[in-house]
Amino acid sequence: MNIAFFNQKYLIQRETVAALRRIPGARVVAVDIGPHPSGEQAQAAARVLERQGCSMLVTVNEWGMDAAGVLWEHLDKNRTVHVNWSADDPFYEEIMQVKKYRPSRLRFDFVSDKGYVEPMLKQGYNAFFLPLATDPALFNPGAQRREVWDNDVVFVGNSYTKQMDGFLETAPEFIDTLAPFLGEVVRCYEENVEYDVEGHIDRKIGTMELPRGLSFEKACFIAKHAAGYFGRKRLVRSLVETYPGFRVYGERGWLRELPAQRFGTANYYDTLCDVYRRAKITIDINRMVIRNGFTQRAFDVPASGGFLLTSAKPVVYDYFVTSGPAQEIAVFRSGKELIDMVGYYLAHEEERLAIARRGMRKVVRRHTYDRRIAEMFSVISREIKSLR
Repeated sequence: MNIAFFNQKYLIQRETVAALRRIPGARVVAVDIGPHPSGEQAQAAARVLERQGCSMLVTVNEWGMDAAGVLWEHLDKNRTVHVNWSADDPFYEEIMQVKKYRPSRLRFDFVSDKGYVEPMLKQGYNAFFLPLATDPALFNPGAQRREVWDNDVVFVGNSYTKQMDGFLETAPEFIDTLAPFLGEVVRCYEENVEYDVEGHIDRKIGTMELPRGLSFEKACFIAKHAAGYFGRKRLVRSLVETYPGFRVYGERGWLRELPAQRFGTANYYDTLCDVYRRAKITIDINRMVIRNGFTQRAFDVPASGGFLLTSAKPVVYDYFVTSGPAQEIAVFRSGKELIDMVGYYLAHEEERLAIARRGMRKVVRRHTYDRRIAEMFSVISREIKSLR
């Protein structure tokens, strides 16, 4: 089988391509193409697919597909299976930019957040939940001495200041008007990370008179991401104020919020594993919009032998043991509980290390990209048989 992969060399693409190439009998053609190609670029890509005899196309976040539908028509005409794996919000493109997604009998959408499955199904897509994963070749415990640590506590993630600046440019008056409500959302989230953020925001936006040109869907999207920005910033600040050994790794937008000595950088493919290995505790502060899915941190940290403390979500309990003698990761349900749990696990090293070891075994056994691609193809095979 010849599989085409539209590659922007970003996010989970390197790992996905590598896993696809390990499928017995598969030949993978990686096509370097921009995330939003022109019609001419799309036609060139279609010619590559035809020339290489590709019976399947795999994309991430729909990147590489053109808005005009040139590639969609090529896939439809040639009965080419299209597999799209959304590592982010599958509705981002059509809400904030231009709609590119188009349903098809031979299109299969995998989403990394369970919360998107039902909305995708309602719009006619063949949608399935497929969480992110890790690549043990990149994230593993190595041979480090466990008593040597660079940091007590770390968080690795973007500040989202650039995205927030973009929202302020898109709808400045709307953000200003909504600011008091967003503060309320953040307070509710700090009290209970499992509260219904989306429903709360949707109901509020539904009562507002929106600025001209700002749709309900776009207003909700901006509000949710703005709340996530403020919520992440508040949790990070509370950790900075409480723990002198806490440090953030990410892009330089954090320097607006943090002193330079509390900030560091790490390259995902080169140095990030060492950050996870050499931190006593790594905190996974999800954006509020990730309601029932995982970030890569949830798998990369345990794979590196690190101890993970993440926010509570139903899917976390489905995939990990979070309490008792078989515990694999730790979960916090509020901002206060996060602060308290960090203190507890810093003081109980043997318990923390035992949890990390069990988490590592679970992830390496069940949550690799090879396993995810096998799950993906099992679903596709079953669904295609049902079409005959």
